Amino acid sequence: MFGHRNFKNSAMVVLTLCLLIAATVFAYWFAKRRSLDDMHRLLAPRAGFYAATIGGILSKYEFLPLALAQSAEVADLLQQQDPAKVAQVNSYLEDINARVGAFAVYVLDPQGVVLASSNWREPTSYVGQNYAFRPYFAQAIQGGIGRFYGIGVSTGEAGLFISQPIRRGGKIIGIAAAKVSLDWIERSWRAPGATEQIWVTDANGVVILSSIPDLKFTTLAPLSAAQKTAMQQQRQFLHESLPLVAHPVLETFADGAKILALSSPVQGRVASNGKGEFLAVGRRLAPLEWQITVLSDLAPVRAVARNAAFAAMLVWAVVLLSVLYARQRRRRIHERLAAQEALKCAYDELEIKVEQRTSDLRDTNLRLQAEVTERERAEHTLRCAQAELVQSGKLAAIGQMAAGVTHELNQPLAALKTFSDNARVFITRGRTDEALENLSIISDLVKRLGYITSQLKAFARRSEDTSKPAQVPKAFARTMLLLHARVAAEQIQLSVAWPEQAIAVLCSEIGLEQVFTNLLSNAMDAMAESVTKHIALTVVKDGAYLEIHIADTGTGIPAALVEKIFDPFYTTREQGLGLGLSISAGIVRTAGGLLSVRNRSAKEGSGAEFIIRLACVSENDAEKREA
Repeated sequence: MFGHRNFKNSAMVVLTLCLLIAATVFAYWFAKRRSLDDMHRLLAPRAGFYAATIGGILSKYEFLPLALAQSAEVADLLQQQDPAKVAQVNSYLEDINARVGAFAVYVLDPQGVVLASSNWREPTSYVGQNYAFRPYFAQAIQGGIGRFYGIGVSTGEAGLFISQPIRRGGKIIGIAAAKVSLDWIERSWRAPGATEQIWVTDANGVVILSSIPDLKFTTLAPLSAAQKTAMQQQRQFLHESLPLVAHPVLETFADGAKILALSSPVQGRVASNGKGEFLAVGRRLAPLEWQITVLSDLAPVRAVARNAAFAAMLVWAVVLLSVLYARQRRRRIHERLAAQEALKCAYDELEIKVEQRTSDLRDTNLRLQAEVTERERAEHTLRCAQAELVQSGKLAAIGQMAAGVTHELNQPLAALKTFSDNARVFITRGRTDEALENLSIISDLVKRLGYITSQLKAFARRSEDTSKPAQVPKAFARTMLLLHARVAAEQIQLSVAWPEQAIAVLCSEIGLEQVFTNLLSNAMDAMAESVTKHIALTVVKDGAYLEIHIADTGTGIPAALVEKIFDPFYTTREQGLGLGLSISAGIVRTAGGLLSVRNRSAKEGSGAEFIIRLACVSENDAEKREA
């Protein structure tokens, strides 16, 4: 049974692989065939276009020898052969050639000797040369139009020779000829971005024009002995060896198009810009008996076919995986049903055992119910105790808030009494301006009292004005209005070092004043028994933050108490409430900053140093935020 299953699975795997290979091969063949047909359909009109273009270019130059044959000056030269006439006709031909852009135009006598030529000034002048061996001369002297492509004997440059007979009185008295260079056509074919390869062959199958440099002056078919003899007599290709190009035809279409494999005849190399398989479409160029062939590389066709084969393979793989998944799922379902059957049998056996244990469980359940009742009674007692603790916590919080309000309102109230008494005295004495100034300060103090009460109520929340900029010197100056009397009375030296540029931080301005008040008051209390009483305020810029250092010459903070100094209700003074530093730290923290403390060394003058670190803003940003 097991061996039969293995054999069946192996046969299924082999069949699947065969189907996968067959589908891949078919997809490759179908995509290649379809892409090849599309390329053939597009390439055929392209070949016709190139053939029409070359035919139009060549026909443009057909009129040139005919025009020369009608010239009276040319006829006079042939009839009289006067040296003065030669110079005149040379200039005439030179002017005509400059206008039409041919390689050269010239006039031959009936013996094939050139009497006048447009290139008479050049070292390779045709004047005096005998070209009777050229086919275009023989064709024209017999009364027809001569056409011949070859390499120039004098210049060594290839071109198309066109000739016409010159008749006077019904008799041929000479030949008018023009040589046209077709190299510029090749250059246009070789321009960057050209997608096709092109060549032109003459009647003997010799490649005379080609976009592939290695293929020019090669043959596509073996030359017969007669053809070679004729080319040598006509000196058509001079010293060119005309090697044979191997281009086996792999397939031929109904319209004559072919698929061929192309390689270079030069030392067995693959042709540059022309390697591998090509689709070739040819068109005849009448009346020259030339043929132009346009070739398109089949690499894109093969790429499309490979992509199609790969896609087919992926699709087949997805189908195969789906089939395997379905089989696996069916197997899992079968196994699950078997497991359910086994579970049912086990469940029946379990019911019997459960029935046997039911009596024991009833007794246990009764005991558990008694324990649950006892636990519920204990939980009720615990909830009552927790409710009393919560109420006690609420009362303690109310007491803390009252103590905080008392601590924070002491100094503003004292200052309020002082300024109000001064204002009364100033009004009595008629010093109105000074009284108004005191009343303005009293208004600010009342505003500060309101802020303190609202800030204490929202102690755990971020204030709405913490994102507004506060001018540090301004906040410090307002703080000193409250403390200047104490500073003078206790003879405290106060040194402040402000930077030259304006400085502002992101913090509530009243909150910053409250922080300054608490820190400076604590510093004065710490220096109560010091011989030297000095408070130094310095400002340090640290990147995007501003650090305000407030140092005193007091007794400092015991090392064991540094970590507790900011805890609420923690104080080292008998009359203190321990809320000043806690509230100050909360204000700075709400503004996104940090309030820290350290003990200064003996070299620095001893005492404590508090550091306020807040985000700073530029003067322009401060003005924008205030706006």
